[in-house]
Amino acid sequence: MNKYNKILPENYETPFSFDQKSWMDGFIAGLKHQSNTIKDNTIEKKSDSETLINILFGTQTGNAESVAEDLSNFALTNGFKTQINALDDIEMDKLSGMENVAIITSTYGEGEMPDNAQLFWNALSSNTAPQLNNMKYSVLALGDTGYEEFCHAGKLLDTRLEQLGAKRIIDRIDCDVDFEDLAEKWINSVVPKFNPEKKLDIVDKDKSDVVVKSWNRKNPYEAEITSNLLLSGPKSNKEIMHYEIDLGKSGLKYEVGDSLSIIPKNKQFLVNQIIERLKTSKNYIPSGHETNIENLLKFKFEILTPTKRLIEYVEKIAQNSQLSLILENKDSKALENFKWGMDVLDFMNLNPKVNITVENFLELLKPLQHRTYSISSSIKKHDNKVHLTISSVRWKNESRDYNGVCSTYLADDCNEKEKIKIFFTPNKSFRLPEDKSKDIIMIGPGTGIAPFRAFLQEREVTNSSGRNWLFFGDQTRDNDFIYENELKEMLDNKILTKLDLAFSRDQKEKLYVQHKIYENKKEFFSWIKNGSMIYICGDATKMAKDVEDIIIKIISEENNCSADDSVAYLNKLKKEKRYLRDVY
Repeated sequence: MNKYNKILPENYETPFSFDQKSWMDGFIAGLKHQSNTIKDNTIEKKSDSETLINILFGTQTGNAESVAEDLSNFALTNGFKTQINALDDIEMDKLSGMENVAIITSTYGEGEMPDNAQLFWNALSSNTAPQLNNMKYSVLALGDTGYEEFCHAGKLLDTRLEQLGAKRIIDRIDCDVDFEDLAEKWINSVVPKFNPEKKLDIVDKDKSDVVVKSWNRKNPYEAEITSNLLLSGPKSNKEIMHYEIDLGKSGLKYEVGDSLSIIPKNKQFLVNQIIERLKTSKNYIPSGHETNIENLLKFKFEILTPTKRLIEYVEKIAQNSQLSLILENKDSKALENFKWGMDVLDFMNLNPKVNITVENFLELLKPLQHRTYSISSSIKKHDNKVHLTISSVRWKNESRDYNGVCSTYLADDCNEKEKIKIFFTPNKSFRLPEDKSKDIIMIGPGTGIAPFRAFLQEREVTNSSGRNWLFFGDQTRDNDFIYENELKEMLDNKILTKLDLAFSRDQKEKLYVQHKIYENKKEFFSWIKNGSMIYICGDATKMAKDVEDIIIKIISEENNCSADDSVAYLNKLKKEKRYLRDVY
């Protein structure tokens, strides 16, 4: 039995260390939505002819919020009322008053809640959570089958709501990265269940007088690259590129904090190697497909990261004792260590004597996915253009060279004037404050500087009066100080108030951004006390965790409080939308 399908015990307590009383301290930050939705977190008294659906989402990149808005639009069209909120905006006393609840959540990292759902989960999973006997609900879970903890966040929420007495009206749907069709199916199914007696009046989009063309994953826009520049120096261990992309006549717009998604192509040499390993011709058309194996492997399937299905299939035929033992013990950590740096071809070659038919092989793969990157420009400064700052992923072992799918597709195969398929991924949870007088602290080493370059451009163009403090770093100043001249100019022009740098390998002792934050702890905390926003962008597993730990330490020391109180203080900042992350 899948461990995520187990029912949590009634007295299940959150494994997290911070004090739940922080839930009572924050304030509810209402999300702006369209004018015909309810704009605060009060539960409005309904007339007999109205049904209110509370739509709650947890998102890291914006996909779950996008589905929430689609659900709201569908419900509004059919005479329902809706209220959209991030999960962390909902406290338990408000949740207990809700009758109709639709939850859409992604899973972040290795089975974790998204940033704007973690505090909600901490409260919901505690033994003080209220009974929800009057609630009808359904959960849509977004995930990636490439991860062991597939849709874990959605599974936990679904189980816990049932535990607390809520009635599930539609079974949870778990979506892989191709979520759109399943999400639409769920929306069409769940809305009528909230009022079975209500006759739906669905607008036929095909018969609408006006059809607005939407550029998305299934309908990407072909945009032209106008510039690709190497930012890192000749002795850098990294290859950091700057791209400028013309939006042409697409009508596409974006806001700072958003991301750009790119549909890549797989490397031709890897395609060739896999075709050779399959002992077939590049022109062979597999059964059930309309094009040849070369095109399928280059444009349609993921051939870098092996799927769970492929790993399990290989284990059965490869006779690799180490892999067999790992899978037998269901040791996910050992499996991650085993497959680190390996691609699909490596798994096929665990036993070179084993043959796999082309058809069987394709069934073990998943569709080629878009890659998403933080935007490093403001459209208000660069009209109809979007900039990206990307580190090309490359590695090698004794026998082979490896390449990241999209980063090296852009670096190696996309010269100026090349057209690439794009669409925007909004991230409303990572926005500049509406109040232009607000101070902001930005922490973004390496390519994590991308959204903050956009922030600074936006603050410049809009004449924002708030102060701007940037923490940036990388390995060496001489080779990795990207956008150095821009940042110095921003300092000279008083756009950038303060710049603290941490180059880890320029001295004996490693120096990281968290060390520079601690060096400035008194001023850092003073900015926080005075209402500053804190933004973090970059690696989640190491950098973002280390930064959060040091901020908790600073709060404890400068506020003269316990570690638990310091965590509660930080959670209050999160509730107030003053501590925001764009991490990966």
